[in-house]
This record gives sequence, structure tokens and C-alpha cells, in this order.
Amino acid sequence: MKLEVSTKHLKLRIALFVVLFFVIVTSFTLGVLSLGNKTSGYQTIKADTDTEALTYNNWVTFKYYLEGSSNQIKRDIKQLESIYTPILAAAYKQLDPINTYTGHVSLATINQNLGNIVSVSPQLYGILQDAYAHTLEKNGFNMFAGALYEEWKSILILEDPTEFDPLYNDYQASRIHDIAAMVSDLSNFRLEFLDDTTCSIRFDVSDAYKAFCAEYEIEAPVLDLNVMTDAYRLQMMRQELGLSGLWSGYLSTPEGLAVNMNTSSSLEYGLYTLENGSNVNYATLPMNGMFSAVTTAAYKNASPYGYVLDDHYRSLWFNPGTGEFSDVLMSLSVISEDLDIVQNMYHALAMNILQSEKAVQTYADKLQGDRVVSFVLQSSY
Repeated sequence: MKLEVSTKHLKLRIALFVVLFFVIVTSFTLGVLSLGNKTSGYQTIKADTDTEALTYNNWVTFKYYLEGSSNQIKRDIKQLESIYTPILAAAYKQLDPINTYTGHVSLATINQNLGNIVSVSPQLYGILQDAYAHTLEKNGFNMFAGALYEEWKSILILEDPTEFDPLYNDYQASRIHDIAAMVSDLSNFRLEFLDDTTCSIRFDVSDAYKAFCAEYEIEAPVLDLNVMTDAYRLQMMRQELGLSGLWSGYLSTPEGLAVNMNTSSSLEYGLYTLENGSNVNYATLPMNGMFSAVTTAAYKNASPYGYVLDDHYRSLWFNPGTGEFSDVLMSLSVISEDLDIVQNMYHALAMNILQSEKAVQTYADKLQGDRVVSFVLQSSY
């Protein structure tokens, strides 16, 4: 087959090709450049990559309000990232109960030095004192219940947890009961605050607890802030960001915690519940200025730790005193116009272990005024 190429209007064709090529290249270039353009508003601030904690950026989002030209905003973001990176790293690493890190004394360091004196940062020292005081109250939080939370996590992450759920598995029910009883006996744990100046502590467990862990083949860390971890991390970060003069931003987590530090901002906070296994926004609360908020759910499909079994909702919102669920609240939001995210979380934990709808309403009524409390009952479904 012989192909013939027309040579008519060759110069015109070349000219049109050049123009078309120029248009394509220019459009592509402008498109690429526009991807990097920044306009005034909230910008996402990311910490630098950390080889010791590859996923530490994932648990929290930091948004900061910036104004100016695109180039100015880019420069500001770069500067903010340099400030934010060590703040995030310190909060993430120090509250890690499993891993130790270079340059940071973590909960894992304490767990691995039972009976020895350990000096921690002033921030961690204060957190441990606060967590210990809440633990002694036995009202939904236990900093020594690491084994119990690990036990439930091992079930919650299963693709098909039916045969391991204590509802149908007598052995698992007995095991959870025994672990809950052991971690709830606070005489098994001794946390001493030795020196407020050097922030020295000593943590140890009883021989009975060590023997129990050996018998039940438990390797979970003892000291663990469990469901309060993110609240304490946000508290640390908010304090350090404030010391750096960075007040025009907010922090939020996928698990439903938020801290807005910007006094001049107006943000909307969504109230969520569950419907057919999905998170559903049932109301939106406008918030002006600073606020902190906690939202809990009987089961979160956005988290690896949760499922529904025969109308029983499973998550990490169980009673650490028993390892069981109250089956009263479907979802709960606790919001305040201050930045005390830890206290909001503590109230949420206390409400999630209440045994009746009346008790939930009574607790919510006591909080009204200082806090906004919104909840949906499981009986509504």
C-alpha cells in the first residue's frame, strides 16, 4: 500500500501546529502552576517526615489561617511547618506506650523500666499526674488498663469477630472479665511522683500482676492512656503552639476531637450519629471563637476498632472496670468554649459507662451551662 501525504498549504499547517503546540504547552504550564497557588484562608500544615514515626502525621490535622499573596502564604506555611514538626513529634512520641524514641522519654520508656526512676518532660509529668488523679476516681478511665484495651482491640480489628465476641465465646468473656478485674485493682500498680523539679517518677506493678500476665500470656504495655491519648496529645500541642504565638488555627482528629484556638474565627461543628452503619450528620452547631469538642460513637466505621453484632455496638468505648458495654448511648458530643479538651473527653468517658438513659440525662443536665452536650440514645434505633 502506498501512502501519499498532501503538501498543500504546508506553511499554514506548520504555523497552525506551532500555535496549537504553544497553546497546549501554555495551558499545561498554567495548570501545573495553578495547583501550587495559595489563596487567603485556612491552610493545612504538615510536619516533616520522621523515620522513627512514619505515620505520626495521620492522626491529626492542623489548619492555620493565612493571608497575603500566594508566595507569601507559601513562605508562611514553610515557617509554620518548621515550628509544628517538633511540637507534633513531641506529643506523638512521648505518649506512645509501645515504642521508644531518640531524644524523647515516652510511656514506653516507663513501661520498660519498671521499678526504676525515670525523668520525663514537664509536659508528660503533668499529664501523668492528671491521668493518675482521674484513674483514682474510677469513673470511666484507667491509665493502667493497657492489657484490657489490647484484648478488645484484638477482637475489634477482626474481619469476622463473631466467634471471638464475648457474647458468643465463653472463654473470651471470662478472659475479658479476669483482665478487667486485675487492672481495676489499683493496688497492683504504684506510680510515684518523686521530684517536681526534675520531673522524676517511678512506676511498678505487683508480683501478682506479673504472674497474671505470664499466665494469660499478656504482653501489652501496662501504662497506657488508651482512649484519652489523643486528647492529651492535643492538649500538649495546643499549649506549645500557643507558646509560639500560633493562635489562628485549629486541630482535629478523625476520631472526633477538635480544638479551635482562633478567637476571631467562626466555624461549624457537626454533630454525628450512626444510621445503617454509617456516620450521619444530624445537626450543625455554629461556634464563634475558641472551643474544644469531643464526639463519641457506639461504633465508628471510620475506625478499625468497631463493629456491630446482633444490635450490640462494639468499639473502644467500654467500661474499663468491667470490660463491658453499657448499651445506652449511640453517640455523644461534649463541647465547651474553653480549650480543655481533656476534661471534655473525661466527661464523655464518664457518660459512656452510665447504665441508664436517666443517668445520662442527669449527667448532661449538670454539664449544661459550662458545656454543650448533645446525645442520641441507642433506644432511638
